[in-house]
Amino acid sequence: MTWMERFEETMKAPAIATPNWFECIPFAQRDEAHRLVAMGASVCVMPAIGGGSTVLFDDTDFVAGVFQEATVAERFAAAWNRR
Repeated sequence: MTWMERFEETMKAPAIATPNWFECIPFAQRDEAHRLVAMGASVCVMPAIGGGSTVLFDDTDFVAGVFQEATVAERFAAAWNRR
């Protein structure tokens, strides 16, 4: 992945709990997203089926983000976990 591709991937992933992030969540799952955010649930990074990395809220299968590059997923998760 080139620097530009990594940058573009980062830019298309709004930070967890921002209005833009909530807009990316399917409407039927937004109540759950609000609940997880209100609880301050941590996230973790897991390998995605077929490649890449998925950021999940701990102890759930709720996806907070999906990334091609593991380092981008790690930064995305770390930003939320250190809030």
